[in-house]
Amino acid sequence: MYTENPLAKVIQDEHVSGADKSVEEIAAEAREAMAENRICLVRDFPLDPDRYLDFLGRFGEPLSNYSSLSALAKTDPHPQINRVKYKKKAEGAQSVHYVAGGLRPHSARSWRSPRPSHFAMLMVEPGWREVPAGERGESVVLSWYDLFNRLAERDGEVFEEHFTRLSGTPITFEANNVREELSNLPVLYPLADSRGRYDVGVRLKQDLREKIVGIKDQIPEFEAYQKSLDYLLAASAEEQFFACFPLQSGDLLLLDNHRFAHGRLKIVGEYLVDGETRTNNRELWSVTVH
Repeated sequence: MYTENPLAKVIQDEHVSGADKSVEEIAAEAREAMAENRICLVRDFPLDPDRYLDFLGRFGEPLSNYSSLSALAKTDPHPQINRVKYKKKAEGAQSVHYVAGGLRPHSARSWRSPRPSHFAMLMVEPGWREVPAGERGESVVLSWYDLFNRLAERDGEVFEEHFTRLSGTPITFEANNVREELSNLPVLYPLADSRGRYDVGVRLKQDLREKIVGIKDQIPEFEAYQKSLDYLLAASAEEQFFACFPLQSGDLLLLDNHRFAHGRLKIVGEYLVDGETRTNNRELWSVTVH
């Protein structure tokens, strides 16, 4: 559906095989791929929490998961792993990890200081595949560098105005359910190893537009800033910029959290079979790494 995007082809064609290899061997190959592309797909990775965290520990420190830092129900396989699995809506707050709708491209722990360096997803159970394409929870990644270069070419001065404003306005916002030290960086922030003007880090929360209303007093020229953020949100949601493909069981996707956003297309959460409701068993383990 989105394989026209060259990045999706690169990610899949240049994957690392995890079959019959030690964690150390897999990590060594993945490190080379990360140095080249800032993103790496490992296929046939063991579905084991300890080996998953061992692998990620070679790229940084896996952070505690959302549930362990919040009042939400704690059903994850490990205190550092977030289980992303559909659940029927219950009373009270519900994590975005349990909903059936799509997740717009966003940054991991967008509010947090210091900024996490990596984000990882390990597909445990891909769930239903008989539903139409675009409703299978296909994974989405978005390269900020690619997006900004294409927007600069397409929109010219309009893009430059929004890019400059979002790069030069520090803001501080909170998570919905997690309490951590908060960043005061701009939404678009500089990187020490930048490849050029548009190679910046991005901290984008899915509901950031709603969040900034509560902190409007700290934002100069708030209405202009709001328009710039709307521009970024709209551009990052354009499917033409998505690198999108379904993850299979044992697929591990590791990405540079400064330079890539992640998300997914919607999933069919449940349907009736012979009068009984069946629930999609799709399950993915995500980890944020500092």
